[in-house]
Amino acid sequence: MLALFAHACLYLLLTAAEASWVVAVAVRVWRRREAGMTTAMRASVHKPTLAVLLAAQVGYVILRRVGLAKLNRRVSEYTWQRGRA
Repeated sequence: MLALFAHACLYLLLTAAEASWVVAVAVRVWRRREAGMTTAMRASVHKPTLAVLLAAQVGYVILRRVGLAKLNRRVSEYTWQRGRA
């Protein structure tokens, strides 16, 4: 149960961070739109923040897969033990 709560908190935190980053970038691009859309996109996107968010997303996916693998292993052990009894 604690793992599910931790997963939910991690997911909400990551989603909120991504959403706020997207809003901030959209505002920056909107303010610089007179220079042209491609120039505004190149100048407005903060690349280190994008890299951190991408790394956090990849880390989340890896941890989720590891967690699901552990859960599946526990379920298969439980059903195997229950079948023997």
